[in-house]
Amino acid sequence: MEPRISVVVLNWNGKPFLQDCLSSILSQSYSHFEVILVDNGSVDHSAEYVKETFPGIKVIRNEKNLGFAAGNNRGIVAAKGDFVFILNNDTTLDKDCLLELMKAVEGKHKTGMVSPKMLYMDGRIDTLGLRIRRSGLAEDIKTEGKIPLCPCGGAAFYRKRMLEDIRLGKDHYDSDYFIYYEDVDLGLRARSRQWKSASAPKAIVHHHHGATMKMSDKSIYLGIRNRLWTIHKNYPLPALILYSPLIFGLQVAVFFKYLFKGKAGLVINAWQDAHKKRFVMKDKRRLIQRKRELTSRDFRRLLA
Repeated sequence: MEPRISVVVLNWNGKPFLQDCLSSILSQSYSHFEVILVDNGSVDHSAEYVKETFPGIKVIRNEKNLGFAAGNNRGIVAAKGDFVFILNNDTTLDKDCLLELMKAVEGKHKTGMVSPKMLYMDGRIDTLGLRIRRSGLAEDIKTEGKIPLCPCGGAAFYRKRMLEDIRLGKDHYDSDYFIYYEDVDLGLRARSRQWKSASAPKAIVHHHHGATMKMSDKSIYLGIRNRLWTIHKNYPLPALILYSPLIFGLQVAVFFKYLFKGKAGLVINAWQDAHKKRFVMKDKRRLIQRKRELTSRDFRRLLA
């Protein structure tokens, strides 16, 4: 019998986290699943450790760090389940997590993605999913009862059929992003195709937030660049026109924020590099907008 859920754990030099993370997956009360570890060119012998300690787990080894997007894409392609659970390596699951995620999609064929409750290790809420403001700024939802735009990529439960429906060529996550905003981009593409998002607050994921990639100059740069690409690709033209003052205003605010921190060059580089791939992103925008089933007005209602 094929697994109903494929749990994809992306790893980059995260060996200290793997024992707790993988053990918590294998201890789930829901048993119809497979586990795929995608190792992104680690040099800490993570892949060897998993093969020796968890022989039932499939290991995919990348020769170099492909980033969050392309790395997870390899896991999604290999997944045999009807659902794919993208999971950071610095997480642990409560024993009923997979069961609660499945409850959120049972009998709901257009529910394509589910957000679990992610908690910091001290019990505070990390995220209940993501929302995006009209300016393009993505934020974690911290209050229960709100339907997220989409899950955070740190723990994202997707229907495999949805992932295939919204592909960009061979990509599920946009591999040009490397990391950051790829979850928002995927979520907007899915919602534009009228896939629904749900929340599963009883599906608990404990998270060492930022353990595998601390805030750095690179993360600032990627966040700014990828946000611009996400807006350009996904906003229908009426939304782009209507919200252009907010979008521009956010860019100005971001520039001055980092100017006062002595990092204005990062912002300028992000803008320049976003512009360099404008024709690539224009082609992706054309594909997304051609497949969009949601009206422009309904798309705007997705934004906070």
